[in-house]
Amino acid sequence: MFPLAHSYMAARLLAAGLGPFAGEFAPLDKKLLLAGSILPDFVASMGLKRDFWHGCGAEFYRFAQERQPEAAPLALGVWLHGIDGCGFDTYADEVWQGKMGWCFLKCLGYIPDAVLACNLPRAYALWKAHNLVEIAAELEIAAARPQTGPELMAAVQDDEVMSIIIAALATFDAGKGDHIRRVLETMDQRFSLLHVSARDAADKYLAQLERRHQITGGSPAALAALLETIRRDLHDEFWLWFDEVAELIEAEFRRRFPAAV
Repeated sequence: MFPLAHSYMAARLLAAGLGPFAGEFAPLDKKLLLAGSILPDFVASMGLKRDFWHGCGAEFYRFAQERQPEAAPLALGVWLHGIDGCGFDTYADEVWQGKMGWCFLKCLGYIPDAVLACNLPRAYALWKAHNLVEIAAELEIAAARPQTGPELMAAVQDDEVMSIIIAALATFDAGKGDHIRRVLETMDQRFSLLHVSARDAADKYLAQLERRHQITGGSPAALAALLETIRRDLHDEFWLWFDEVAELIEAEFRRRFPAAV
């Protein structure tokens, strides 16, 4: 999923108040949770391993509890992002009802239009089409909960939050502070977070395709129209799926933290 969806799910699990989310979360703790919830998608730009950070949530949380307790909410956010059953990407990207991740399943009918709108080579078609479902979810969340983006950007631009992130990553995985700060504090330049629209998301996604994969020739207007179509088509399904995923994650945390429920 993309940043707004991860931030939304983290806030939702915090509100549920179960397991490690029970008890008082100070404003700083909430900011750390939101920052952690998006961190695994940005570590590659920091010189760290993306796949490792999508699967290390439980390990990072134990590390934080034992060695840097102030970073425990950050580690919870990382855990909520990942692919071990406690994270959103388990269901978005890995497996849904015994098949491929939900966003991959839902993108299949849009692949031809995605190829045309983004000028995608065949090898990229499925991967990038699933991203479009993720972006459509961002549009849906931003419309329903417009504070999500500003809250997330406030979290990653908070000096105290950044200091804790830098210290935790330096100890746990040799992260470099200058890269961490630059990547997180400017992520709104690469994702539609503050002034969310289909056109803004399309412009930024096509720029990412060119920067990361040297894919050019996409149409911002066509991609924006496709994103709006996906959002409209999946409107009801998005919210039903968010509910189901939240229930699955909550159940997994209850299983892992029975004494805290």
